[in-house]
Amino acid sequence: MNIKHENVPGQVQELVIEIQKEDYAENVDKALKKQRREIAVPGFRKGNAPMGIVQKMYGKNILVMEVDRLVNEQIDKYFKDNDIKYIFEPMPVEGKSKVDFDNPDNFSFVYEYVLRPEVNVDLTSMPAVTDFTVIPSEEEIQGQIDQLRERHGNYIMPETIAETDSISVDYGGEKEAFFFIRDLKDDAKKAFEGKKVGDKVSLAMRQAFSADPFFARAFGFKVEELNADDPYAYEMTVKRIGRINPAELNEDFFKNAFPDGSVTDEATMKEVIKKQVADQYKPDSERMFMDRAIQTLLDNVSVELPDDFMKRYILAVQKDMSEEALEKEFERYKNSFKWQIIENTLVEGEDVNVTRADVEAYFRDYFVKNYFANFNAESVKDQLDKIVADAMKNQEYVKNAYDMLYDQKLVALMRKKMNVEHKEGDFKAFVEEISGKREEDKSAEEKPKKTTKRKTSAKAEEPAAEAAPAEEKPKKTRAKSTKKSEKE
Repeated sequence: MNIKHENVPGQVQELVIEIQKEDYAENVDKALKKQRREIAVPGFRKGNAPMGIVQKMYGKNILVMEVDRLVNEQIDKYFKDNDIKYIFEPMPVEGKSKVDFDNPDNFSFVYEYVLRPEVNVDLTSMPAVTDFTVIPSEEEIQGQIDQLRERHGNYIMPETIAETDSISVDYGGEKEAFFFIRDLKDDAKKAFEGKKVGDKVSLAMRQAFSADPFFARAFGFKVEELNADDPYAYEMTVKRIGRINPAELNEDFFKNAFPDGSVTDEATMKEVIKKQVADQYKPDSERMFMDRAIQTLLDNVSVELPDDFMKRYILAVQKDMSEEALEKEFERYKNSFKWQIIENTLVEGEDVNVTRADVEAYFRDYFVKNYFANFNAESVKDQLDKIVADAMKNQEYVKNAYDMLYDQKLVALMRKKMNVEHKEGDFKAFVEEISGKREEDKSAEEKPKKTTKRKTSAKAEEPAAEAAPAEEKPKKTRAKSTKKSEKE
């Protein structure tokens, strides 16, 4: 077994891997004997089939898999031993390899790989990037307070219908619908307001609602199945009227709404709710900042990439991609690879890492906010610990959390070191800020599918990929990801 390489000018380099018969013969023979013991061939007892038959049935596939393993092992060892940083998955060079699995003897495989370019990323020298903080409006804050008061209010059944009520109606014989008066248009609201249980109302109900989803939900239809020519006109009999009297802003309300004791008066409640609403906007504002920061880096950091190799690589990885389609999409793919190299350069130079403890803390915070916000922390501790432990066993959940936390830390790094233009305003101003700028470039999001193994022959069967470790983010491409994670 031998591997040869000669440095040549440029990023694209070649490796020649020579595999002799003695390198694979013993392992292939062992695999064939094992296969013989495990298979049942008609006319022979299990484990007693002639080796000639076993060889004919499985020999070529076993040979391909063994040679493939040796090639991958040698390439990875060469890169590791020589501390070579490369991007993309090494690719076989058509016409240069000497391979004949039908007449196996010695093999010679020629692979191309791309040296990772040296990149200088100075965040402090980049043009300014806008960072927008959404400040909740008084109307939004009051709306949240009103919802909280309704949630802790008392349910009554008034005699007559008002705009804040919900009602049940009978229509079309034995059918029943339930909806909120607030979901109706103004004219339809007036048709119901003041009515009592037993009163009748006739309306074209689809036009009566402010939106089709409200109508469909009330009457049990699917929006996509609504008939455009049907007004859905019904004579309805009021069956029930429901109303929630909002809770008074008193000591009992604060105890029920904020059982941890953090809120005891209206002023504190407004500050808490203001922060909660602001936190809801943070993912959107962080996404805007990250998109613009990425685009700024793409526009201002020089990254040398070999176009011809990239095109062949993308076509090899994405089998359904045509050359014509690739030409149209190539710049977006190129920017995607470019960003990965810039990202890895940042990670290597900065302390960007996500630990297992970070992921556990994220899960705990998520479950507290979404399921246990109104519970005393001590009373639910054991239940919460179990839920978090179960979540940590789910590798998909852990990976998703890791990805999100990693991006948050990357955003924090760019915010800290880049030139940032701070802006703030309500959500309407935020929307105007987004729509007033250039359309978001999606190149940093759309990445070609990664390859996970170099294949010496398409005829070999690919083994199932192993699950990614819970603490480690999988590489997006063979771009030598250096994202750090702490294994515990």
